[in-house]
Amino acid sequence: MSKDNEPRPSNTRRFRQESDRKYLYLVLSTLVVVGGLLIAIIYGPQSLLTALPCLLGGAALILLPWTVPTLIQKWRDGIEEGARREAEAIGAAGKDKGDL
Repeated sequence: MSKDNEPRPSNTRRFRQESDRKYLYLVLSTLVVVGGLLIAIIYGPQSLLTALPCLLGGAALILLPWTVPTLIQKWRDGIEEGARREAEAIGAAGKDKGDL
């Protein structure tokens, strides 16, 4: 098989993160925008001003639990990347000593 025909390795973690982020945006926009429009249509624009803090509070209740695992995952990825770089540096140093 030639180099051009080889399939690229897929990064399922990145794909899952992107999908999760898109779903989060979809849920939050549906809650605030669609919910706000329905309230404005049914009860009037003045009621929307009253309901908007509640809708944004609901969005915050969804967003906060999503943020904590995301930050922990970024922290873990940084630790893994540092360990990977350190292992590569140790491996490169071992090869240099073996060449002597």
